[in-house]
Amino acid sequence: MCTTLESNAAALIQSGRIFGENDMTTGTRIRKYRDLAGLSQRELEKLTDISQSSIARLERDERIAKPYELSALALALGCLDSNLIENHPVRERLRYAARTTPLTTPNVEPVKDHLFYLLEMDTYLARALSTLTSA
Repeated sequence: MCTTLESNAAALIQSGRIFGENDMTTGTRIRKYRDLAGLSQRELEKLTDISQSSIARLERDERIAKPYELSALALALGCLDSNLIENHPVRERLRYAARTTPLTTPNVEPVKDHLFYLLEMDTYLARALSTLTSA
């Protein structure tokens, strides 16, 4: 049976509301959610099939998480992919649009999640391109 503290932590994980989240990098978010879930990097490795060394590099922002890695991490940590992604300039506009949609509209959550995924892919490709051009 969950304690009140565990319930509150689970609610925070599901909602994505963690103090200072707006200025957190993807790596910091992964680390924060892993800590909240009470998992070590080795335990997360077993749940995701992502090596412990890769998880460590992701958490230190030494490399960019691939979209399939974000999905695996989010599933293991009990949150949405979008909770792990650092803020993107268009992200807040999408949230605003989703909130202002009339109630008669079908469930927009899957569309929102897919758009967040595409934004992460855009960020990933932009960073990869800047790394290639700076080399």
